[in-house]
Amino acid sequence: MRIKNLFSKVHLYGGLISGLVVFIVSITGVLYAFKDEFEQFDEYRFVQAQDTPLISPSFAFEKAQTVRPNTKIHSVVFNGREKAIEVIYYQGSPLYYGAAYLNPYTGELLHETNFLKSFWGLVLIGHRYLWLPPAIGGILMKFMVISYFVLLITGFVIWWPKSRRTKGAFWFSKTQNKTAQLREWHQVLGLYATVFIVLFLLTGSVWLFQDFGQWMYRATGGQKEAKFSIPPSDTTLIGTVLTTNPLDSVYRLVRAEFGETAQVELHGVDSPEKSILVEVQEKPGYWRMNYLFYDQYSLNEIPSPHIYGRFADAGPPELIRRVNYEVHTGAIGGFAGKLLAAIMSLLSASLPVTGFWFWLKRRKKKSKRSLRNQLIESQ
Repeated sequence: MRIKNLFSKVHLYGGLISGLVVFIVSITGVLYAFKDEFEQFDEYRFVQAQDTPLISPSFAFEKAQTVRPNTKIHSVVFNGREKAIEVIYYQGSPLYYGAAYLNPYTGELLHETNFLKSFWGLVLIGHRYLWLPPAIGGILMKFMVISYFVLLITGFVIWWPKSRRTKGAFWFSKTQNKTAQLREWHQVLGLYATVFIVLFLLTGSVWLFQDFGQWMYRATGGQKEAKFSIPPSDTTLIGTVLTTNPLDSVYRLVRAEFGETAQVELHGVDSPEKSILVEVQEKPGYWRMNYLFYDQYSLNEIPSPHIYGRFADAGPPELIRRVNYEVHTGAIGGFAGKLLAAIMSLLSASLPVTGFWFWLKRRKKKSKRSLRNQLIESQ
């Protein structure tokens, strides 16, 4: 009994301290999971297909630099003949993360957005950093993950039915007592959401705790390097001119292999040592992404030194690591999976609300009982 009382206090005070963070992270997670679906309503992302050739990557980079002359271009994304080219800008100082959308046939600017100030950007910042500076928000998020695990464990111990008395443990009873109803809502909803919450926490921990992600990969039998890096080009070939536009040449190589319908993202080269990174997505799902590296001088493909390489080369440990994002958002199960994950996230958001409300009800009830006892003793 003493152990259960101890767990009850840990559960109570842990919930009071981290409840608001749990609520924010759960609600923002529900919203961000459907980001791709909502973006389908953005008209500037789509164009009318034409019979004329698409602009080249080098021309897209050139046009994009005129849009923001002093901002570093991170990559250019080709999405086929009926979607705009997405140019992604990113730089650390001064901090900027945004995109420009170009007509794939003319290079005309269709739209420009600052992700950090957009609705989805604010949702993501809230989900990852609670709208605080990353150094502070990141620490609080790590504390939240650890405390949530503690809350789940202590909550399970508190929930465990006494002998065969399972009334209100697995489903809602017909009690009319408001305080008992709150307790049942908290316990029953928490019980059925626990498995999904654990998945959310584990997959989120891969980004929060880098060592944890590598440990998970090693634990599943992975032997490759888990940290992403861009391999170097052969600098002995500097001065050897095989092509004046290596990005255009690499783009043609990729299109010849993967066809015209695949999404192709080319990353610019900002130093003479780096290779050219190309991300190719043939089917929906980030976990199916092909990460290709090409020597910027010889144009030869460089084998990936880590788990991020060709999708066909990924073994079970690499696939488990790759599906982390899709499992976190529920996208691994398509729209139905996202919907299920959203419902579980809403249940997660309800736990600090019902828990806090239940605590207030009990506290108020105890205060009334204490006042009544005092009045009786004074008579």
